[in-house]
Amino acid sequence: MIRVESDYMVVPVRKDLGGDLGLAFIGTQVCPLGIGPRLNNDSGLSINFFPVNSKKGVIRESIDLNVEFTETYTICQHHSNVWRLDHYNPQKEDHMITNGGVKGNPGRDTISNWFKIVKYGVGYKFVFCPSVCNYCDVICKNVGVFVQNNGQTLLTLSNEPLEVRFKKV
Repeated sequence: MIRVESDYMVVPVRKDLGGDLGLAFIGTQVCPLGIGPRLNNDSGLSINFFPVNSKKGVIRESIDLNVEFTETYTICQHHSNVWRLDHYNPQKEDHMITNGGVKGNPGRDTISNWFKIVKYGVGYKFVFCPSVCNYCDVICKNVGVFVQNNGQTLLTLSNEPLEVRFKKV
């Protein structure tokens, strides 16, 4: 059971992808930072979940929620630790998950900041399919991985989901 405002590590089920999720450079770009499994199975950053309706203390499956790293990362101080779909455009094919999102305020202006958790295999998967805006044009896709030339794996929208487990900190 995943609880609201509790700290968790997100751990890929496939060990060959790396360690817990954390922040990583996207190519030579400094900010925003991408999100992906840490290289060399290093420890990642803990996260909190903030559902659209935070009155209940448990994260329900397929509920819109914001995902936020709990630790401060000093490289991109002008970017929040909230996950977002970078440069959201429903007609575009490639979408990286980065930091710099906005927590709360469901609607058109924050559509790129809402994710869902869905049971998958022996664990869970993240899905981008926000329902916080009834009149918005949205895409619905799994959150999977993309491997950069330097070997760093980053989260992106994909047909193949990244299967994860949540480890309470």
